Amino acid sequence: MANLSEIAGLGRKVTQTRLGLAMLRYVRAFWPLIVLIALFLTIALFGIVDLMTPRAAAFSMLLLLFGSLILILRGRRRLTRTSEDEAKRLLDATSDYRPIAGLSDRPSSPTPSAQSLWKAHRQRLKRAAEALRVPTFKDEWRIIDPYYLRFAMPSVLAIGLIVAWGDVGGRLQRALLPDYGSLLGAEDVRVEAWISPPDYSRRPPVFLKADGSPVLVPAGSEVTVRAQARSAPRLVLKGDNDRSSQKLEKTPDGAYETRAVVTEDTVVSVNWWGRRASWAISTSPDAPPVPRFEEPPVLGENDRTEFTWAVVDDYGAEKLELALVRVEPHPAAPDDERRVSVDLPGASVREASEEAALDMTRHPWAGLMVSGRLVATDGAGQEGDSEAYEFVLPEKLFLRNLARATQEIRVTTLREPRAYEEGYVGPINPLEKAPEGVQQAALMLEAVTFSGEKYFDDYGLFSGLAAAHGTLKSATALEEAWTVDGLLWAVALKAEYGSSADALAALLAARRALERALREGATEEELQRLTDAFRQAAENYVQAKLAEAIANGLPEGAAEQGLDNQQAGGGGGPSLGQNSFEDMLQALEDLAQTGARDQARQLLSDITNMLENLEFQQGNGSGGDGFALPNQGGEGEEGEQGEEEQELAENLEDLAEALREQRELNDDTLEAGRDAEDARRRSGAGDVPDLGSEELAERQEAIGDLLEALRERAEQGAGGGGEEGEEGLPGGEATERAIDDALRAQRRAEDALREGQFGRAQRDQARATERLRDVAGELANALDALREENQRQQSERDPFGREIGGANSSEGIDVPDQSERQRALDILEELRRRYSDPADDDERDYLERLLDRF
Repeated sequence: MANLSEIAGLGRKVTQTRLGLAMLRYVRAFWPLIVLIALFLTIALFGIVDLMTPRAAAFSMLLLLFGSLILILRGRRRLTRTSEDEAKRLLDATSDYRPIAGLSDRPSSPTPSAQSLWKAHRQRLKRAAEALRVPTFKDEWRIIDPYYLRFAMPSVLAIGLIVAWGDVGGRLQRALLPDYGSLLGAEDVRVEAWISPPDYSRRPPVFLKADGSPVLVPAGSEVTVRAQARSAPRLVLKGDNDRSSQKLEKTPDGAYETRAVVTEDTVVSVNWWGRRASWAISTSPDAPPVPRFEEPPVLGENDRTEFTWAVVDDYGAEKLELALVRVEPHPAAPDDERRVSVDLPGASVREASEEAALDMTRHPWAGLMVSGRLVATDGAGQEGDSEAYEFVLPEKLFLRNLARATQEIRVTTLREPRAYEEGYVGPINPLEKAPEGVQQAALMLEAVTFSGEKYFDDYGLFSGLAAAHGTLKSATALEEAWTVDGLLWAVALKAEYGSSADALAALLAARRALERALREGATEEELQRLTDAFRQAAENYVQAKLAEAIANGLPEGAAEQGLDNQQAGGGGGPSLGQNSFEDMLQALEDLAQTGARDQARQLLSDITNMLENLEFQQGNGSGGDGFALPNQGGEGEEGEQGEEEQELAENLEDLAEALREQRELNDDTLEAGRDAEDARRRSGAGDVPDLGSEELAERQEAIGDLLEALRERAEQGAGGGGEEGEEGLPGGEATERAIDDALRAQRRAEDALREGQFGRAQRDQARATERLRDVAGELANALDALREENQRQQSERDPFGREIGGANSSEGIDVPDQSERQRALDILEELRRRYSDPADDDERDYLERLLDRF
C-alpha cells in the first residue's frame, strides 16, 4: 500500500474536504437554530428590542433560549459524524482514475514485467492524486439552501452593525440581558430614596431622582430607601474600598425600608430580580475646625481673662473651649488638662470672631502660670486646636483672713490629682487612704474650725466649713472630695462680701441661661420665662445691695427713698445714668421678642456689668444727709431743656407715623399693581383701567402734605432759639436735602398713581421711604445727643457712685429707642397676620423665612 503522505498537498485536501462535508452536515442539522439566532441578532442590532416593553423583551429572550435548546437537541440527533475515509472517498471521486483508491491496490503478478508495469501505473496515479481538487458540494448546498440565505443573513447582520455603530455592545447587552423581573411584576415596584446629611451640616434632606443623577453630600450622610414590592429587595452599596448589601425590612404599612450610612464615594442600587434603581453618591470630606487667637489672653477688668478668638469650619463648629495645662505640672499628673467653655454666637458657627471675657477666678489653677490653646469641635466630633500662649490665670482677691484661708483650703483639695490608695477603706477613718492634698486640706479645716462656736460671729460660715470638713473625712474617692468646691467657694464669698454674693451668683446664673437661650434661638415663651427670671434676679440683687448698704451705716430712710426713686424713675431725671433700669429691662424683652438676639445679648451684658458695680452712697444734694439721686437740681433749667427735647421727640414721632403710613401705602400700591396686571392678562387687552389708583394718589398726597407741615414746624422750632436756631434742622443741609428728596419722590409717586402707572409709583415710593428713614435716623441721633447733654448738665454722679462717662458708666449702654422697638413689634405682628392669610404659597414661604429670623 502506498504512503499517501508522500503525495504533496493530499493531506491538506483531505482535511478541507472533511471540513466542508462537516459544515454541510452541521448546517443541514442546525439550520433552524442558525436562522433563529441570526433573526434575533438582527432585531437587536436594528433597535427593535429597545422599542419593546420590558416584559416583551424578557419574554422574547426566553423564547430564544427555549427554542435554541429544542433546536440544539434536534440537531444533535440529525447530525452525523464525518470520518477521514469518507472525506478521502469524496475527494477521490472527483477524478475518473480514483488515484487514492488505486494507490492502495497491489500488483496481480510478481513477474519483472508486471512489476515494471505496476510501477509506471503508480507514477501515473500519484500524478492524478496530486491533481485532485477539493469538492465544493454545490449540489448539496443548493438542496439545503435554495434561497441563498447563507449569503443574505451575513449581509443583513453587516447592515445591522452599521446601523447600531457606537452602541453595538449596548444593544446586544440589552437584548441578551433583559429585565426578567418584569415577568414577575417588577413594573409595579416603586422605589423612593433620600439622603439625610448629618445634623451638624444644617443641610436639608436630598431626595434622589429617578433618573439616577449623581449627588454630592457630606461624608457620614444617611441614605434611606423605601420600596413597594412583592418581596424584600436588597440594597447594595459599592464603594471604592468596600462593598456591602442588606435586605430591606418590612414596615407596618406593608412597604420595605432600610437605612445605610455613606462614608465614601458609593454607588447605591436597589435590586429585585435585577436592578430597580441606582444612584452615584459622591461624598465631600468634613475638615476639622480651625480656631485661632486674634489677640492672646490678657488680664482684663474685674479679674477676667480677655482674648479675641476666631474659628472657621466648613459645616460649623458647635463647641469652643480653652484648654489649659500647667506650665509647671504636678509630678503625679504631667499631662493633666482642664478645659473651659467659650460661648459661641450660635449653635453652629461656620465663621466667627468675637471677644471673650472669662471669669476663671474659681478655676482650681487660679494664680498659676498656665499654657492655653483654643480647641474647637464640630458636629462630627472632630477637634482642631490653635497655637498655645502662656499666661497667669487670674485669681480672686480675698482681703479677709477667713476668706483667704477658705480659698487656700479649696485649691489645695482641687489641685490634688492623685487617687486614693487601693484597698479596703473602713468606715472609721477613710482619710488615711486619701492623697496628700486631701489630707492637708482636712487638717487645715480642722484647724480653722477648732472651737469655732466660740470665735465665729456668723454661724453659717462655721457650719459651711464644718460640713466641708465632714465631707473630706468621709470621702472614699477623689471625685467625692472635690464636691467641696461649691461649698467652700460660697463660704469664701460670704466671708468676703456678705449676703449680696449669693444674689450676685443668682444674677449671673440667670444671665447665662438667658444668653444661652438667645444664642441657641429658643422659643418666644422660653425667652419670656428666662427674661422674667433675670428681672427677678436683678431686683433681688438690688435689694441685697440695699440691705448691705444699710448694714454698713447708710440711713435706712435715705436708702429706701433712693431705691423708690430708682424703681419709679423719678427724682427729677433718669435714675440709672442715661436710661432707667426699668427701660433697660423692657428694651431687653422687646429685643428678644423681635429677634434682635445680638443686640439683646449686648444689652444683657451691659445691664449685668452695671449691676455688678452697684454701690449705694450717701448723697450731697439738696436733701442734706442721706441717699441722693441725680437730677435733683433746679427745675428752671430742666424745664427749658425738657421743652426742646419734647419738641424734637414729637417731631420724630410724627415722622415715624408718616413713615409707617408710607410703608402701608407701598404695600397697597404693590397689591393694586398685581391686580391690574392680572386684569390685563385675563382681558388680553393692552390697556385696562386701573381701579383704585385715584384713592391711592390721594393718600400719597396726604402723606406729602404731612411731611411738608412737619418740615415747616421743625424749621420754625429750630429758628426760634436765637443764634443756635440759625443752624436749621438737626443734621444740617444733609437732612434738608433728604426731606426735599423725599417730597419730590412722593409728588412723583402721586402723579404716577393718578396716571395708573403702578410700577413707576412703586419706584418713587421706595425712594421716598429710603429718604424718610435717613431723616428719622438723623432726628433720632439728635434726640439722643440732646438727652445726653441734658443728663450731663443735670447730674455729676449716678446712683452707683460712678462719674458719668467713666469706665463703668451706663452711658455706654445702647438701649434702643421706644419708637424703634414699637415699630419692630408692629412689623412682627403684621408679618404674623399676613402669614395666617397669605396670597399664595410663595408669599407664605417668604413670610415663614422672615419669621424664622425673628
